[in-house]
Amino acid sequence: MSERPPTLPQGPSSRLCLRLPLPSLPIGRSMALTLDDGRPALLVMQPDGPRAFLDRCPHQGSRMLTEDETGDPYMDATGGLILCHRHQACFEPHHGTCISGPCVGQRLTALDVEVVHNDTSPAQLLLWEAAGSGGELREK
Repeated sequence: MSERPPTLPQGPSSRLCLRLPLPSLPIGRSMALTLDDGRPALLVMQPDGPRAFLDRCPHQGSRMLTEDETGDPYMDATGGLILCHRHQACFEPHHGTCISGPCVGQRLTALDVEVVHNDTSPAQLLLWEAAGSGGELREK
């Protein structure tokens, strides 16, 4: 199996958090993930590709997903905003900036996302955590 190596920076300030097959999420939908170290995260599909964040609301540091959530785990009813189901804070999905609720102006912790295409296997999604990460999206 010939695989392209990840292209995002690797070193003391950057580490691979999760590798999985690229999910087939519709645009405006989300899913819960668990990083390799056990921390909860979320993946949001946007028109220009997937975005990922730690599942930690900047308001009080709690998870944004509640156990009784029955709809999309993180997106609001329109599919246009990430919603903290505990405190009703709304975040724009590209950079994770809170635009309404108790933490306006604060941001979710973004993870860098890399989509790796390979001729011999399905596309892979790599999530990276880097110091000062702005949630970059790279596709190879």
